[in-house]
Amino acid sequence: MIDLDTLEQLVTFAQCGTLLATAERLHISQPALSQAMKRLERQIGVPLFERTKNRITLNETGRLAAELGAGLLREQEEMVERIRRFDKSRHTITLGACAPVPVADIVPLLSQLYAGITLSSEIVRTDEALLEGLARDAYQLVVLHAPPEGEDLFALAYREEHLSLAVPPDHPLSARRSLSLRDIDGLNLLLYTQIGFWYDLVREKLPHAHFLMMNEFDAFGEVAGTSAFPSFVTDAALSPEGPRSKKISIPIDDEDAHATYFCVCRSAQKKRFDPLFAALRAQFPKK
Repeated sequence: MIDLDTLEQLVTFAQCGTLLATAERLHISQPALSQAMKRLERQIGVPLFERTKNRITLNETGRLAAELGAGLLREQEEMVERIRRFDKSRHTITLGACAPVPVADIVPLLSQLYAGITLSSEIVRTDEALLEGLARDAYQLVVLHAPPEGEDLFALAYREEHLSLAVPPDHPLSARRSLSLRDIDGLNLLLYTQIGFWYDLVREKLPHAHFLMMNEFDAFGEVAGTSAFPSFVTDAALSPEGPRSKKISIPIDDEDAHATYFCVCRSAQKKRFDPLFAALRAQFPKK
């Protein structure tokens, strides 16, 4: 059986091109490296090198062996990392979410239901990246804004979020009962940047708007509540403007301005997270 150290030596030789450079990179002696390569040839049963008086190079078979060896080394690294992530997941719950509201919904429930477990969360803009993280055990739970596909996944649609535009009372749009994104395109808007998929959506749907970006939530709330700039708010509890704000919130009718959130885990983990799903159903009953 070929050991991983020998494979690493072969792959490194393919990268470095000489025994001397390979030995220096791997911090081994050149004679030991030479013997290892001869032993590898005997194990495989075919020549891998072209040897001349002062030089050794990989032949075509050797180049294939180095290429396949590099793949095996990558798989070994991925296996070790996957095992480590799995072991960590037994003691940790990491939530990946497409927007801030699900984090505020779910993290407190996790803290109540899974005492003693280390919790962490992060906001990721795309559902694709969240599902990829779930597949490789970077997350144990994800929240998406579209239903996932796959028989190995369990998804609970647990709540909705709807965008509105907050404007000062003297703003030209303040008398409107509702708006479309087309009505907003071209305005000067205050925008909080840490809003997950909503950020990319409004930048895409409002190509002619001018945005004043802010990435600190408390500061954004202060400015949004008092400035003349319109800003986005939602019907969720995370709207940054406090009760003293005199701005008028106007619903946005476009389908893109409405999101349904899906809390997702692997089907094999559903039993572990059944208490969370039950809590979400109780906290956000279907209307």
